[in-house]
Formats: sequence, C-alpha cells, structure tokens
Amino acid sequence: MALRFGRSRLPELIKANRTTQRELGKRLGFSESFVSQIISGKATLSLIKAKEASMILNCSIDDLYEWELE
Repeated sequence: MALRFGRSRLPELIKANRTTQRELGKRLGFSESFVSQIISGKATLSLIKAKEASMILNCSIDDLYEWELE
C-alpha cells in the first residue's frame, strides 16, 4: 500500500483556529509564501513541522492533509 499527500486542509484548519497563514508561518519559522506553497501542493511539511503545525492548529497530523492511496 502506497500513501501520498492529497489536498492540504490547512485553509480550513487555519480558519477554524482563527489565525492566518502569516501567523502560522511565523510560528513554524516559514514565510507566508511557503505556507501558500504547502496549501497549493507545491511543497509539503516535514514530519517535525507537521507535528508542530498540528499542535498549533489543535489537530492530529493526519488532519493536515487528505490522504490518497496509490
């Protein structure tokens, strides 16, 4: 079974936590532009940064993306 990243769920998680892409990026040590690249699927989070993002956004790592089976 092969698993891959699907659509980023960051926009809805950011909104649900009443924050912004800029603030999330700042807390993760990224630019707002890089957060935008993650959302558009041009970049992905490392495991460590995904864990940090999930802690900031009060969710599990699995919640950050829709996952797809190949």
